[in-house]
Amino acid sequence: MPFIPRRRTNLEFLDLPSDVCSVDELEGSLADIRTVNRYLGDRWALLKHLSARVRGLARITVLDVATGSADLPVTLVEWARKKGIDISVTAVDINSRTIDIARRCTLQYPEIELMVADALELPFGDGSFDFVLCSKTLHHMKEPEGVAALREIMRVARRGYLVMDLQRSWVAYLLIYALTRIFTRNRMTRYDGPLSVLKAFTVEDLTLWAQQAGAPSFRIHREPFWLLVLSGDKS
Repeated sequence: MPFIPRRRTNLEFLDLPSDVCSVDELEGSLADIRTVNRYLGDRWALLKHLSARVRGLARITVLDVATGSADLPVTLVEWARKKGIDISVTAVDINSRTIDIARRCTLQYPEIELMVADALELPFGDGSFDFVLCSKTLHHMKEPEGVAALREIMRVARRGYLVMDLQRSWVAYLLIYALTRIFTRNRMTRYDGPLSVLKAFTVEDLTLWAQQAGAPSFRIHREPFWLLVLSGDKS
């Protein structure tokens, strides 16, 4: 067995037409993703890399692409409130049912605006947002679509962008497989979670995609729990 598994391209439940799964299954899967983001480092990595870029700024605008149930925008708003930063977050997802769920999860956060939009055709002008965020979404795409999504992310970013995704490895796969069998009965999570790791990236993969997207300068950071963060600043 090779140390790093070959990259898979199988469809996950979240990639299928929305009527394949019930609303309850989707809501349960999104709840599981919120738990993962909370305890496996996504929130920490987001604040680590964004806070270094907003020093000295009194107001920021953020776009979250493929937001899911908008838990990362909520994390950003709660952080900004504590720091006294005026923040406005636009959170988009291609699935209207997911956006409906996100609306229920963000009722106490007027700083967050939600809308349906495709990551490959973002309905915003060039440089519309100070920072653009995209978390654990690129692995759902094949290379041409992923590169196109990165171009869109860079296009609408005025100051910089953060793209977070998983690092492909057998250890991460086995860990996620075990966790999804222990802590959830949701069939979407049990299938999509381990498969997401096998569809994810090495540093070399993500570097190639960023180069093909035309990123003028970027860095890829390894964070705990097999998380990769692609970050770039706009000149």
